[in-house]
Formats: sequence, C-alpha cells, structure tokens
Amino acid sequence: MNSPKNESKRLKPMEIAMKTKVLKTAAKTRKTLFDPTDYHVVVNKEVCQSEEKSLPVVIPRVPRQKDVLSIYENVSKLAGIERYLNILYKPFYCLGISTCHFNLSELDLVLKNSTFEPEKQMAVLVQRYSPICSLKIYPHGNIYCQAFGSSSAREGMTNIMQELRYLGYRVRLRRLKVNAVNATFSVPFHLSLQQFHLQNPVLTRYDTSMHPFLMYKMMGTTVEMAIFPTGYVIVLFATNRGITQLAIAHILPILYRLKDPNQDQSKLSLSSGDIDYKLLWENHFQKKGDMTNDW
Repeated sequence: MNSPKNESKRLKPMEIAMKTKVLKTAAKTRKTLFDPTDYHVVVNKEVCQSEEKSLPVVIPRVPRQKDVLSIYENVSKLAGIERYLNILYKPFYCLGISTCHFNLSELDLVLKNSTFEPEKQMAVLVQRYSPICSLKIYPHGNIYCQAFGSSSAREGMTNIMQELRYLGYRVRLRRLKVNAVNATFSVPFHLSLQQFHLQNPVLTRYDTSMHPFLMYKMMGTTVEMAIFPTGYVIVLFATNRGITQLAIAHILPILYRLKDPNQDQSKLSLSSGDIDYKLLWENHFQKKGDMTNDW
C-alpha cells in the first residue's frame, strides 16, 4: 500500500510538468507582446531601448539622520537604511547534542514532511508547522532546529525528540546550544563609550582593562548589546525578530548622541574594524548560549 508520503512524492513530476508548461506558455505570450511584427511598433521599441541606454546610473544616496533614527517607520526606506548600517540578522536555533545514532534512510521513510538527499548532505531535513520550524537530524546524533523565535526553536526540538522516542530511539540530549547573537550592525562613526557609561552607570558595564566594549542592558527585555568604540554593535539574547528590531530602533538615537569628537570621522574605513575581530567577539558571545541540560 502506498503511504501518503509516497503519494506526494509520486505527484511531484506531474506538478513540475504543469509548471514547465505554464512557464513555456508565458514565455510565448511575452514574445508575442514584446516582439510584434508591426513596423511602427518595432521602431518605437528601438527608440525606447536607446533612451534606456542613455539613462544615467543612479547612485544610492546616504540616508539622512532622520531616516536612520526612524528606521522601521517607513518600509520603503528600510532596505537602504539596513544596508547603510550593515544590519545582519541571525537565525534563532537550537543545537542538541546526543549520543544516539540515527538511521537516516529509515527516518526519511517514517517521518512526515522529511527529505533525505545523501549526495548533498548527510542529514534528514524535516519541516514542522506547529510551531513553524526546520530541523536537521544527523547520523551521529546531533539535531538542529531553526525557527522564528527562541521559544519556537526549543519547542520544535522538544517535539522532534518525542517523535524519535516514539519510533524507538533512546534520545537524550547531553548538551543544548542556543544562539546568543541575534543581529550585528555598524554606525559610521566612533563612539564615546566612557560618556555613555557615566550617564548610565546602572544599565551599562564598561571596563577597558577587561574588554574593549561596553555592555548595555535594555530595560524591560532580555536584550543586551555589546557596543564597540568603532561603532560596531552586537545585539544579544532577543527572543524574536520583532524584539531585535525594537532594540536596534531603541539604541540608534543613543548612539548618534555619542559621536566621539576626538576621532577623525573622515577615516570611516577604520570605524568598522576588520572581519577577524568581529567574528572573534561573536564567537565569544555565542559561547554564552551554551547550556548543559538534563533531558
């Protein structure tokens, strides 16, 4: 008897064939619309093409300070401002490390919404929708779960472990690693962190003999931010993407009041540092997300 999973996989070639037919029909329609044989239409097309070639290349302007500070108020400007600030969002994930060994071919047959392509990677990919998450199950026992928030990633990890136990696997996590870094960005100027610490001694921790950054605690949330004098910022311990964006919108006006007048702002190429120090400190904070749990 064919399982629902096999039925869905057997219907995929038909879906592909239908999509191919639709694409070919659309291409034929486009050719009819944009390549007519009428002489006057052809002449008009050539004129339009010559005008397009003569259009100047528009260089994206640097956003105004007002635009940057109201970053999430105007969606039409969002992409340009996020690019200007080099904002990089990190996925929310859990990585469970266990001593259990999995038969990936067997899991692909019995788990719903699963895919196993050994020629690409030695892991079974699993999709779940309550909560929405993506999982990877590796043969040596590791399980990776990625979701839209930290709680969803943890719940997805718990649910897949229950499914695996129901299938007869004795899954017990020895270690659970969750992400600590949620986003990074850079403002294009140096910062006076000593001034910030003196103004906010309760919410900040700053000791240059220990670390080159200032730690800022955002009140009412779990979010902390590591702020470097170069203008580089690491957002930590947010619970979802909305909280991460709220933290960035909250800290930007503060950073713009902390421009260091003693630094040469014309040498902005030095303000973001090199990639090695960024990765070094991201890894440093990521280790804070490691926890040993008894499951």
